[in-house]
Amino acid sequence: MNTTKFTLQNYVRSCILKSKNQNPIRLMLYPNTKFIDIIKLIQIVWRQNVQQLRLFLIDGTEIEEQDLINIKQGTIMFTQLKNDENELTNLKLDYDIIKRVGEGGQGVVFLGKHKGTKQLVAIKKINASNQQDQALETLEQESLILKQLDHQNIVKLYEKFVCSKQKEVIMILEYLYGGSLLTQANSKLTEIEAKHFSHQLVDAISYCHQKNIIHCDLKLENIMLSSLSNKKIKIIDFGVSNYAGQPLVKENVLGTLSYLAPEVLSNSIKYIQPGQDIWAVGCIIYGLVFGKLPFDGNSTSETYRNILQCNYQIPKKCVSKDIINLLSLIFVVNPKDRANIYDIQSHNWFKEQSKIFKLNINGVNLRIGRSSSVVKMQSLRKSNDEDQGQVMSQRKIGCSRRSVTRLDKVSFLVKNK
Repeated sequence: MNTTKFTLQNYVRSCILKSKNQNPIRLMLYPNTKFIDIIKLIQIVWRQNVQQLRLFLIDGTEIEEQDLINIKQGTIMFTQLKNDENELTNLKLDYDIIKRVGEGGQGVVFLGKHKGTKQLVAIKKINASNQQDQALETLEQESLILKQLDHQNIVKLYEKFVCSKQKEVIMILEYLYGGSLLTQANSKLTEIEAKHFSHQLVDAISYCHQKNIIHCDLKLENIMLSSLSNKKIKIIDFGVSNYAGQPLVKENVLGTLSYLAPEVLSNSIKYIQPGQDIWAVGCIIYGLVFGKLPFDGNSTSETYRNILQCNYQIPKKCVSKDIINLLSLIFVVNPKDRANIYDIQSHNWFKEQSKIFKLNINGVNLRIGRSSSVVKMQSLRKSNDEDQGQVMSQRKIGCSRRSVTRLDKVSFLVKNK
């Protein structure tokens, strides 16, 4: 009996809730207390129409819902209440919007400045007011994922504002002004320089995969230099990211065709898999080394065919044997046989400088590929575009985030039977 009383005294705790311009509330915390219970209490006592709640200790540490069980008797907790009016007011009070700097598949990005610190930020507005069937939780996916990521090569999320009435999520992100890696991928980039960028990319994706997070839209345009004065990269745009094992909605695959893995195009997988990112990482490394993308063709159907059959070439250029080997481990049709991100990290190409040699192929591109389903490559196209090594993704195929629909796939496969 005494043990029961002792347990209750430890788990039922009296705490204090404080907020600006409000009288303190005495809060009783039980083992099963949830944020929704605290929100209901606040709505009754403070008469606030609260939609979201954040709790902080006096030292600024944020309290998550699972941390409530560890809150001690007499603790003072500070609240940050969220509703549409407060969110918009806070945004306007804290930030100035300078100009519009970009637009993606989910929203618009503005350059902003914090009024107090004068720090430049990227303000991303994601709006789905015209998409009645899209829940607000889906809109918040990017911010929920970014909140879990803390890596030097991944863009930082500072704040987010949720406006449920407008079905809008506003994210305050680290501002990157060095341009995308697309501008770096050209024939003038040396293999050593390409390796420097690729190493950072692989480290960041390894970090994501450790947390079961799959980016799902890796491409040169989604990797930014943090500034013009250094070569540090940051991965951006986690708008279509998801967790490994989540269902893959084949009818509306989001991504950019030139970077999509064959299993995504062929509908051979049912769930999000790390191999999708691995294939895209290979495309990015290839683009940095050779100045063009490996599977781009003269038409959409040719690009489809090259990806599904794993047809790619090693252009005439002085490259190391290690990079050729690395690409052969990545560009494998069956994702079960494809290298994982840890295989790539430990590959010889990322160790000490590899010996560079010139391919002795007498002007004919060497075809590389491990899949038995790969057909013979067509003869070399003697175009100036390949010799100049320009990134072929600049010949835009659809919009920047292209939706590859089931209809696209069916029409292509029927045509090529």
